[in-house]
Amino acid sequence: MRSHGMDRRTFLKRGVGLGLGALAGSSWIQAILAASKERLTILSSIGLDSLHPYAYSSAPQYGAWQHMIEPLVDIDYAKRQYYGVLAESWEFQGNKWVLRLRKGVRFHDGGPFTAKDVIHSINRIKTDKQSMQAPNLSDVTEMQSPDDYTVVVTTEAPSAVFLDHLTNRFMISKAAADKYGDQTDQHPIGTGPYKFVSWQRDGNLVMTRNDDYWGPNPAIKEIVLKKVGEDAGRVAGLLAGQGDIINNVPVDELSRFEKHPRVRAEKVEGLRMYFLAMNVTHKPFDNQLVRQAINYAVDPKAVIKYIYEGNGYVMDGPVGSNVIGYDPKVTRYPYDSKKAKELLAKAGYAKGLEVKLYFSPDRYPKAREVCQVIADQLLKVGVKTELVSQEFVIFWGKDGVNGGKLPFYYVGRPATDADTVYDQYFRSGSSKRVEYKNPEFDRLIDAEQKSGDPKKRVAILQQASRILMEDVPFVPLYTLAEIYGVARNIIWQARPDEKVLSADMKIRS
Repeated sequence: MRSHGMDRRTFLKRGVGLGLGALAGSSWIQAILAASKERLTILSSIGLDSLHPYAYSSAPQYGAWQHMIEPLVDIDYAKRQYYGVLAESWEFQGNKWVLRLRKGVRFHDGGPFTAKDVIHSINRIKTDKQSMQAPNLSDVTEMQSPDDYTVVVTTEAPSAVFLDHLTNRFMISKAAADKYGDQTDQHPIGTGPYKFVSWQRDGNLVMTRNDDYWGPNPAIKEIVLKKVGEDAGRVAGLLAGQGDIINNVPVDELSRFEKHPRVRAEKVEGLRMYFLAMNVTHKPFDNQLVRQAINYAVDPKAVIKYIYEGNGYVMDGPVGSNVIGYDPKVTRYPYDSKKAKELLAKAGYAKGLEVKLYFSPDRYPKAREVCQVIADQLLKVGVKTELVSQEFVIFWGKDGVNGGKLPFYYVGRPATDADTVYDQYFRSGSSKRVEYKNPEFDRLIDAEQKSGDPKKRVAILQQASRILMEDVPFVPLYTLAEIYGVARNIIWQARPDEKVLSADMKIRS
């Protein structure tokens, strides 16, 4: 970016000697450092490790790719429903989904987007050895294209949640794959609002506006995404004007943004739901009264207030408020230490009990501090809690959560649809994470996964949530705010799914 006869690099070199305090106090410097319609720089905690479009399974990386390549469907979080991107409409027909594609869409090289590209993309997601997204489409058994703009997808069994599995599954060009062969990933060609320019591992991903985009043209011409893994480095870069947007702002850094002339904080309730899981095959968690007592004993409001400085949202039920299947009528167990003690006594633990609470400090923010607060709360009702810290690879592996070896643990799980959580954690036989079994709950999950009526599906999911809140093989805690640092002249509303999509942004003059 050039302004006042000085390019950004030259200015930043001169600005180092001034110090950040001097930078913040100068109004003319503020104008120089603000994002322009020519270029916007994103400092991200996660970058692209390769140009393989399917070698990822994290939201920030999905967000980087979605500038250039697009999904068939996406989610309107405010309405809690799906909407079409490259697919205009769809129809659920038992174990078949009929997808009708948007016409007039072209790839960056000018080639038309058709059903062949969809079939090619899904096949590569399923079969590529480096794909980390194959499990999402593992139930796809056949695909047909009656014409260039219709795809019929057959699944092993009726799957009403197939649209959820299509989110973040991006469509690439078959013609480009045929042309470049093994080198196709070095030529990222999509249909998105931005085109690929260049990329360096652990460096910059540079993209330029696609002026032939099928949708509204983006306001900003060039996007630079730079990986800055350290929280302090991203914050310092934003405050120094080396970036215009940063993600994952630590809550203890927020005060630096409050009166800053150039930057502001942008917050939105995130999709990751935090809870305490109780494996019901382990004592004392096989006892429903104990599980209910622990729900009464834990106060997530205190965790949000003292650990996250108020930047969280208490969960009243099994899923957060922006998740498909959320039930606003469900309420959590109120904090009631007296009731907790009564239930423990009724369960045969009048003198208290001892448990271990497992957590992974390298995976969830401030996990150690959170679990310490929870342990203190449990101690007040007679539950002495030993905290066990584990590296995530051990915590999450066959000797941990997914092996059914941990009786009691702190975990976070993002989801856009309640089915994702219910199926993975609470449906009989799906995993060993909790080992919960309830025939009526299983029946409801079977029914919602086969229902072609979205409203009926939601009603069934809500009914299932009420069963979970009675049996409580978990303690719902909270969702956290996704916090971004943003230049004040950028008009942008953050998404709850951790994606930073530049096409949604405008620059205030």
